[in-house]
Parts: sequence; structure tokens; C-alpha cells
Amino acid sequence: MRVGVVGSGAVGLYYGARLQRSGEEVHFLVRSDLEEIRRTGIRIRASDSTFQLGQVNAHESVESIGVVDLVLIAVKTTSNALLPDLLKPIVGPDTVLLTLQNGLGNVAFLREFFPKNPILSGSCFVGLNRVGPGTVENYYLGSIAIAGERANEAALCRTVSEWFRKASLNANVYENMAQLHWKKLLWNIPFNGLSIVAGCVTTDVILNDRNLSSLARGLMEEIVSIAGALGHEIESELIDQQFEITKTMGEYKPSSLLDFAAGKKVEVEAIWGEPLREAIRAGVDAPKLETLYRLLRISCADRG
Repeated sequence: MRVGVVGSGAVGLYYGARLQRSGEEVHFLVRSDLEEIRRTGIRIRASDSTFQLGQVNAHESVESIGVVDLVLIAVKTTSNALLPDLLKPIVGPDTVLLTLQNGLGNVAFLREFFPKNPILSGSCFVGLNRVGPGTVENYYLGSIAIAGERANEAALCRTVSEWFRKASLNANVYENMAQLHWKKLLWNIPFNGLSIVAGCVTTDVILNDRNLSSLARGLMEEIVSIAGALGHEIESELIDQQFEITKTMGEYKPSSLLDFAAGKKVEVEAIWGEPLREAIRAGVDAPKLETLYRLLRISCADRG
């Protein structure tokens, strides 16, 4: 299987390296640290397995990759406008597109440009940071849930999940794509957002501060209400699970915090703006989410 990775940050490098290690032919589109990765490869540090790939197919442009069987889309949603041109040279009639992006609306965006290709969504419940050129640290092994939007994509989801399981990843098929996205937001909205507006703090600070912890829980409760109003029931027990999982991650810096600290654009609209607009359309009051969204828009206005 030929795999193309578009977006070689923490997520793209991690899953691409795992697939290559399992025997797949993986090609990485690399925009930064290209020469370093070509010279020293990719290093993955995880509790279950620490390994290095000495030889990596690292490309400066998609044209040199060619058509692939599976493309992992791991760019930030702030770069979505670039995706059509980036993907066209590597997407053939049978290419499967798997978006590993955060937030809402990514599958619909891709469908506009690739209406005939199967487009799947992968929600990564995992703790990853890119800590150096070609180096990724895993703080929480977690899992990846794969879902399709169309009924005839169920078998394909099972096939793709098998590829990931072969790569020693905990991969599962999920029937309801929309519900899956809201479950991912249950963690992303409070912890990514509060880590920025509370003064660039790690997740352990949020957990150990009574006010921040209470606000995180309140945000999760609003997400459960919004999802429920849209017909995507989320069990309330999942809120406590998010807190327990986050405790195991230690002094973790969420991806949005890393982008903010580096002066990069933050995925404000995909992670906070679109869920708020969904709440408004559904007639659900979400004052905590609205406040967080407005604070983030102010805080991130000069980024990128």
C-alpha cells in the first residue's frame, strides 16, 4: 500500500511512521526540517515502543510523491484552503482520503473537491507533541476511531482500521461520524482553549486549579447538551473519563497551545467557532463556549 502523509507535524509523523514500520510504503510531504528528516529519519518515543526510522521518503512537493492508495490529511484546518492543490497530484480515482484533523466541517470541505473519492474521518484520542526535527513524543497511547459518512463506506473503514491495527495502533470503527467529532470536541474545546486563555498553562494546571477545572467541566457539559440537541447522544460518564485520562498525561501542552506559543494560527473557527454556530442553530444556550470562543478570537487575532 502506498500512503501519502500531507501535514508532517506530530500527528502525521506519528501515524505515518507507525504505518511504515509495519511494512507500508509511506511518503511524507515535509515543509520544515526536510533535510534533517532526510538525513536522520523519524524518531518516535512512546511508552509502548520507542523506535527510529533511518530511511524515510521525505518530499518537498506532492508532485514527486505520485498517486497513493491512502492519504493521511494532518494539516491544521487553518491551511484547508491549500488542500485542493496539495491533494490533486496524489489523489487518483480510487484513493482513500482519511482526515485526521480537529474540529467540524473538514469532511464536507474535502467532499466539495473530491466528490467521487471515499472520504473517511479519523479522530485521534492521543497525546502527541513534536519536540524536535522529525521527533515525536507520545504522552498517551490512546486510540484512533475511524468513521465514514456514507453507508457504503463501512467495509472500507474496517479495512483501514486493520491497516492501523497492523501498525500496533488501537484502531476502531465508529458508525456515527458526527457523534465521533463531538466526542473529540469534549476534550479539545476545554483543554486546548483554557490552556491558552488561562495564561499558556499545561493540562495539569487546569486539572489542579479549582476554578479552571470547574470551567472545563462546565464546557464539557455544554458540549454534551449541544450534541444531544443535534441527535448525537454522548454519555455523561465520558466527562469524568476525560479528566482521568488527562491526569495520566502529566504536564501536557495541547496542540493549540503549541501553535499559539509559536506565533502560528490557531484553529479557532474549526474547534470553537463552528461548534458554537451549531449550538446557535440548534437553539442551545452555551455561554461558556461563547465566552471562550470570543476570548480566543481576541487572544489569537495577531497569530499567523
